[in-house]
Amino acid sequence: MRPATERDLDALYDCWHAFAVEMADMDPYNELADRDCRALQDEYRREALADDDRRVLVGTDETDAIAGYVAAEREPSPPVFARGDRVNVGELYVRPPHRGEGLADRLLDRVVAWGRDRGCERLSLSVNVDNERARAFYERRGFEPRRLKLDRLLE
Repeated sequence: MRPATERDLDALYDCWHAFAVEMADMDPYNELADRDCRALQDEYRREALADDDRRVLVGTDETDAIAGYVAAEREPSPPVFARGDRVNVGELYVRPPHRGEGLADRLLDRVVAWGRDRGCERLSLSVNVDNERARAFYERRGFEPRRLKLDRLLE
């Protein structure tokens, strides 16, 4: 496991795209636009790699291919609240052949350590309500639902 670098951009895109397709299969709201997603993702990842408040970590297999990744961001608490900063995990994905091998645990552990090193007191994330495997994983790791997000189409 290691921090992502620019040389990982192609493999990260492939991982992200697989993740995005899985999420779109679960919820049509996440269907990808018909445009050059690769260029947009590459720009987004380059910005993340250069930002000290963001972290992208990759887990590799025995051939050094990316088996999974996590993308997280330190979010300062608004000064009106009596709470510390938090780490938000925006993406955590493990390729299907590597699921159940403990990679998601190791990626999450590294993000937790990264957040603690930066003085954060909380870690948060969102998960699709129908993604039972991910929900079970996060609950096993001590996450609890705190908010219910509702949305609807505007017609």
